[in-house]
Amino acid sequence: MSQNVLIVSAHPDDMEIGMGGTVAKLAEAKAMMTSVVVTNGGRASNPFGWTEQRMVEVRREEALRAAGVLGVKDVLFFDEPDAADEINATAVKQKLTKLLARLQPTEVYTLHEELDRHPAHRLVGKLVKDSLVETGVAPSGGLWAYEVWGLFTMWDRLEYIDAAVARKTLAIAEHRSQVATIPYGEGVLGLNRWRAVFADPRASATSGMYAEAFLRVALSPSIIRRS
Repeated sequence: MSQNVLIVSAHPDDMEIGMGGTVAKLAEAKAMMTSVVVTNGGRASNPFGWTEQRMVEVRREEALRAAGVLGVKDVLFFDEPDAADEINATAVKQKLTKLLARLQPTEVYTLHEELDRHPAHRLVGKLVKDSLVETGVAPSGGLWAYEVWGLFTMWDRLEYIDAAVARKTLAIAEHRSQVATIPYGEGVLGLNRWRAVFADPRASATSGMYAEAFLRVALSPSIIRRS
């Protein structure tokens, strides 16, 4: 039985930056994956002087191309404003609860509601967790947080992504509007290299060259997965 994975991000490039290597590995394993992008990314870094609407259109195209590089075919855009205080939390939660009830995912990935420094990331992480509780869907493989703007001082899981680094790099590069002035790819691959090298202070050798870190997000023990 293949995995049924839901990934919920705040912005069009979060998934690629935070867990692109793991996504590529899941695709290789024939997992069924759905990516949700909550905001439209229209107020992102914009060295080109584009209108906000033009940036929205470009970022949607970039997200679709990047997802294709990683092997994700199902990408959903919630098209919320690109500002945490303008996100319609009620509408997002309604969409998420319907999606969770329909997909019944075995694993869910999102951003951390406390440790990420970006307010929109924290909000999305909270909405995903709240939606899982409300629907009663308890993924058998767990709810996992990946890191983008907030680094984890400890983690519950490391995914070694050596064989997927090239695809992760290419996927991030598809977000051309963003990497034009900020080298996100170089930054996060440096982090992934550090994660692998410094994974275990007692190890006599490394288990890989690049790794992505994840924290398990606890859900209420009263949640029972609906059939």
